[in-house]
Parts: sequence; C-alpha cells; structure tokens
Amino acid sequence: MVNLAPYIRSYQFEHGLRMLEKGYIAARDSLEEELKRIEHDSAAYDLAVADGADLIAEYDENGFRLWEQSQVYEAQIADVYSALFEVRKAFVIALYHYWEDSVAVWMGLNGKSVTHDKLASYCAKEGYGPSPDLGAVQCLANHLKHGRNSREDWLSRLRENYPLFLPPQTGPMFGLSEDSLFKVVAAILASGPNKAISNAAP
Repeated sequence: MVNLAPYIRSYQFEHGLRMLEKGYIAARDSLEEELKRIEHDSAAYDLAVADGADLIAEYDENGFRLWEQSQVYEAQIADVYSALFEVRKAFVIALYHYWEDSVAVWMGLNGKSVTHDKLASYCAKEGYGPSPDLGAVQCLANHLKHGRNSREDWLSRLRENYPLFLPPQTGPMFGLSEDSLFKVVAAILASGPNKAISNAAP
C-alpha cells in the first residue's frame, strides 16, 4: 500500500508557497503597470512642453515656482519603486515565516518556540534538504523585518557567511532584485518535503 502522507505534506507545502508567490506577482504586476502609466504620462508631458505647451505648475505671490508637473511625476515614480521594495520585502518575510511555521507544525511543537537550527535539523533528518542557502534566507528575512532595531547585525552576517547570495550593494540604499527573490523561493522550496517524495517508502 502506498504511503500517501509524504505526498500530502509535499502538496500542502508547495501549494502554500505558490499562493504566496501568486499574491506577490499580482501586487508586483499592478505596481509595474502603474509605473508604466506614470512614465508614459511624464514623457507625453515633457514632449508637450518641448513643443510649446505651458508648464503645469504653481507659483507663490512673488512669482516663485513652488512645484512643476515633472517633479510630481518624479515623486510618483519614486513612490512606486518604494512600494515595489516593500512588496518584495513582505514576500521574503512571508516565505521564511511560512517555512518556520510549516516545520513547527510537522514537529508538533504546538506553539513552542525553537531555534532556526533546530528547525533545519529536523528537515535534514526528514530528508527535506535543507538548502545550503536557507541560512542566507534567515539572515535576509530578519534584516528586512528588524533592520537596525535588532541586536544582531543580520545584513553583515549575510554578507560574511553567504557572500554570493546577494549582489554587491552599489548604492546607499539596500535593494532587492527579482533574481534575489528567486533565490529565496528556491531555498525555501528545497527545504521542504518536495525533496523527499522520490525517496518516500511505499
């Protein structure tokens, strides 16, 4: 008789990940559409001004320009990029917490708190990886969640212990790329029961 338990657990784990991914993609695509709209409107406005149209602007009583429409577009574009970062940030944190919560359920912890290492050890014992990048995901998720409010410098730990997980930081602001998100998803997926199905005993 086929033991279905590993298949059911694997399906539930992978389906949950796909739902998180689906939610992220919907939010990302919506923001990217908004970005395209703003950029289109900005380009059309610049072209119209170059062809002689009046500036859309506000002036004070002395004739000093307070703002001009191109500045509004620039601010809106910056807002979209900020929102994209926040959506990616939330996705990374959700993925890591989903893995933590899933493993805690499999271990039957019933709300008891355990360390990341104990969760990872359980996965190793069960044949669920874990991915060698799982520690990098832990560092990244904790950095994004706690930032400078944590006693642990998670970003430095990430850079030191997993130097190839993220690309080098090129500016003053910390960013997240789609490639980095793919690595996070791959690490979480490889640290769950889907890896163990091929070894499941009949």
